[in-house]
Amino acid sequence: MTAATRSAREVVELYNLVVWNERDLELAGELFADTVIRHEVGQAHTLTHAQAVQRIADVWKLFDTLRFDLNVVVSGDDGEHVAIVYDSTMTTKDGTKLNVASIEVFRVVAGKIIEVWNCGYKQGVWN
Repeated sequence: MTAATRSAREVVELYNLVVWNERDLELAGELFADTVIRHEVGQAHTLTHAQAVQRIADVWKLFDTLRFDLNVVVSGDDGEHVAIVYDSTMTTKDGTKLNVASIEVFRVVAGKIIEVWNCGYKQGVWN
């Protein structure tokens, strides 16, 4: 299946469950647009395709294990937006175990992630 034939939901699920969970940087390269805008409250950062892929590689350098579990996945009626609620478990290189949780909204056009909104994340898991 090519990126152009993937639904927005498929792209977001692959991004979290395969790119992140399996450290698949090649697939990350398939899923990102030429630029990716990462929105946070009060600011936005535009990453090049290479920077978006490198961001994943850089985060993985900090951890021995990292896993995203998607508790909720909601696809918008427009075929471009997908919202996720996730819990993530991580183990640092020194063996420290961390849990973080957040909500993200993705915009996917033609099988490529072009925007991500993240309100930030907190340590812990969703109750």
